[in-house]
Amino acid sequence: MKSKVSLVSLAALAVGALWLAFPGTYPYGAADKVTVGVTHWIERDLGASLMLASGALGLLFGRFRAVAAVEAAFFLFVMSDAAVLSSLGYGAIPVMAVGVVGLVVIGCVRRHPAGYVAAVLLVAVAAWLISSDVITTYLGNLGKGLGVYGGRVGWSWAMAIAAGTWGWTAFGDLIRHGSVGRWGRLVTVLATLGGVPYAVARLSWATPWPLGGYDPVTERIVLVMPGGDPATRLQGLLIGAGAVMGVVLTFGLISRWGEVFPRWMPIVRGRPVPVMLAVVPGAFVSAALCISAPGVLAGAAQTKYLLDAFLFVLLFPCPIWGPLLGAAVLSYWQRRRSADQAIT
Repeated sequence: MKSKVSLVSLAALAVGALWLAFPGTYPYGAADKVTVGVTHWIERDLGASLMLASGALGLLFGRFRAVAAVEAAFFLFVMSDAAVLSSLGYGAIPVMAVGVVGLVVIGCVRRHPAGYVAAVLLVAVAAWLISSDVITTYLGNLGKGLGVYGGRVGWSWAMAIAAGTWGWTAFGDLIRHGSVGRWGRLVTVLATLGGVPYAVARLSWATPWPLGGYDPVTERIVLVMPGGDPATRLQGLLIGAGAVMGVVLTFGLISRWGEVFPRWMPIVRGRPVPVMLAVVPGAFVSAALCISAPGVLAGAAQTKYLLDAFLFVLLFPCPIWGPLLGAAVLSYWQRRRSADQAIT
């Protein structure tokens, strides 16, 4: 871990020097395209100075846990933003959603003859929303977004990695040896509920009445917006399906099928679920949510009305959702590890 801390500190020094020497490389400040973060209010001179100070402090005193905690807080609360969560939503979740559709179809067919009807309906809905033109438009939209925000999102992930590295240095031992105990089931249920508003809102994009939209005319967040074009509906369906999968998998942390693969699943049915298969992605998503939390609060603070701020945080409850999911994953890992030790 010392080598990783040194590497992150050297990188911070290099980035700070880069921003000072080449002003055009600074990605933050008032001109930043991403406003869901504290960095939207930090201009180049201050940002570069903070990075240089972080790098020097890390190289000199990074071995001390208190300093590591300060560094983690700096990268988490100051330099990170919610673009990490957005990139997951628009990039990884649609890919996962395709797998969800496949599993749902397989599960419906294998569980009961009525599953054929459900599978046919699912395919019919997909056929209604999807055509070659729609897919082309959807992929074109993703490509345009990548072209506009790709470099900026890269900075977001770099700061997130730094926050994670310092956070694990400071609190890794506490996480490994901490105990959720009898609260495990409760925090898992709450973590499951945390993803429901986002899943519902994104699935609603596939309907003529999308929820949680932004009206650029009034600059207000509104509960119901006019329906979007077919490509937008497809995007909502994919992201929503991925979010639903996240909700289901979170609840699986306290379910039987979270420990043993269901019988309707081909090849792996009846086998124990590898612990790390659930822990690694769960911990990754929890970290992404926690890292995005300050950005969500910063975005809410920039709204003109208190109701808009409330709706924004309701759709993206990262400040609560992230820690709850982390505690749920920790509880699952502790329970599975205890069961394995009891068997051996």
